[in-house]
Amino acid sequence: MFGRRVNATPIEIMSPSSTLRIGLLGAGWFGREAHLRNLAALDGVAVTAASSRSGESLAAAKAIGGDGLRTFSDWREVVALDDLDAVVIALTNDQHHAAAMAALKAGKHVFCEKPLGLTLAECDDIIAAAADAGRILQIGHEMRFQRLYVHMKEMIDRGEIGDLQLMWCREFRGPMRPGWRSSEAVTGGAILEKNVHHFDLFNWMMDCVPVRVSAHGGTNVLKDREILDNAQILVEYEGGRRASLELCLFAPKGGDCEIGACGDKGRIDTRNQALELVHHRFDTPERAVMQIADEGDAANFVDSSGRIDRGIKPQLEHFLECLRHDRVPLNDGISARRAVAVCLAAQESIRRKETVWMEEFAG
Repeated sequence: MFGRRVNATPIEIMSPSSTLRIGLLGAGWFGREAHLRNLAALDGVAVTAASSRSGESLAAAKAIGGDGLRTFSDWREVVALDDLDAVVIALTNDQHHAAAMAALKAGKHVFCEKPLGLTLAECDDIIAAAADAGRILQIGHEMRFQRLYVHMKEMIDRGEIGDLQLMWCREFRGPMRPGWRSSEAVTGGAILEKNVHHFDLFNWMMDCVPVRVSAHGGTNVLKDREILDNAQILVEYEGGRRASLELCLFAPKGGDCEIGACGDKGRIDTRNQALELVHHRFDTPERAVMQIADEGDAANFVDSSGRIDRGIKPQLEHFLECLRHDRVPLNDGISARRAVAVCLAAQESIRRKETVWMEEFAG
């Protein structure tokens, strides 16, 4: 899953028995419930500082982190603390670049929520800063840590569906929450905010370079919103492999996130909330239906729409292990940049009404 990291600047490897000290940048609802609460349940780590512009959010953070949690109204004050090993960035998307750059310059390791940046230039800045500082950079693509998709990836890698040719994702769901997640400027666009997870999965499972992106989309129903409410996207990879994504944000009932893959010897279909994986082999009429749940309390985060998000606690455990053993995270800056590039290419394709070639668009 990961290997030894090569740094421009060497760092001191942390003792496996030492307590890692973390600062949380952005103690809003997601920062508290997804990150602070999960980190508080882990051994060998202490969240000792948190920031939010909301006094109510800081009070709620103290209720989780304890009275010893130092709270600040500006994330820059947390970055300036000299007794932190790392920060978790759970700010709005448009603040990821500034916060990550400041934290890396201050010598902190960084776990940054997705997306890594709003532009490829922002992504490149952060990746270079992490290399120059010799610090770990991990991005919050937790679907790589959900057991359903880990199992799917292992099946593909073992050749259980033969030579992988096609992947797809269909997600019909209700609108994004009002507020910053419905802002084009703050999120970077609906596809970057919502679907960077899915394109990260495609890239991971395809394990080859995306070549071109064709997309259609619009704001057909939710006309009071800035962002797209539907899109159909096709990504072509090296060797003619393809992945398609269909998104609808005005269908609050009756849907699940369906992700599938098809090779020349079989097919896999998954449903996220149902935790179901169906394996169809092409040499037999039989099929295997599996329920693949996460272990323990790894599925203890419920989002505002009532959906369970899995993989958040395991990805935080992975981050801490990478810090202790100086390893490259599975979801590092390079892979996160590739997912951002596909999302931005899709949004550009919709604007241009033409196919976008990745070599020209993303370098």
